[in-house]
Amino acid sequence: MHHEWQRAAAYVVAFDLQRRVLLTRFQKFGHPKSGDWTLPGGGMKWGEQAHETAMRELKEETGLDADIGPLLGAQSEWFEAGASEFGQPGLALRLIFEARNCSGDLKRDFSDDDTTVDAAWFLPEDVQHLNRVEVVDFGIGLMSVREITD
Repeated sequence: MHHEWQRAAAYVVAFDLQRRVLLTRFQKFGHPKSGDWTLPGGGMKWGEQAHETAMRELKEETGLDADIGPLLGAQSEWFEAGASEFGQPGLALRLIFEARNCSGDLKRDFSDDDTTVDAAWFLPEDVQHLNRVEVVDFGIGLMSVREITD
């Protein structure tokens, strides 16, 4: 089977001083995971470097600025036509970065045309009770591995 689309995206894993993780909730008509929580991030724009995408998406979705740290890992996911927002088979490649020293005020006003509808900090034990996309657990797991090896 061949695929019809590819999407490269960059996401961040950010923890605050209370060890809470920053998540965003997205809503997109027709998307199978609409309403779920995810890591701040999104698709790369033409000409952007991946860390620039991560920084831009963090600011757009949460209102926060941060130091974008090292690449923690990559996740790829193949989609069958029925599981894809495009109705066609495709590939999503997600690059996961660490975000440190978050600053600013968490965004509270979301426009109607925005796919992000909420942003919040969660304790790790509360994350497991949320409807969330797979990249959340993947990203948190990368941070756990990093802490063990540091």
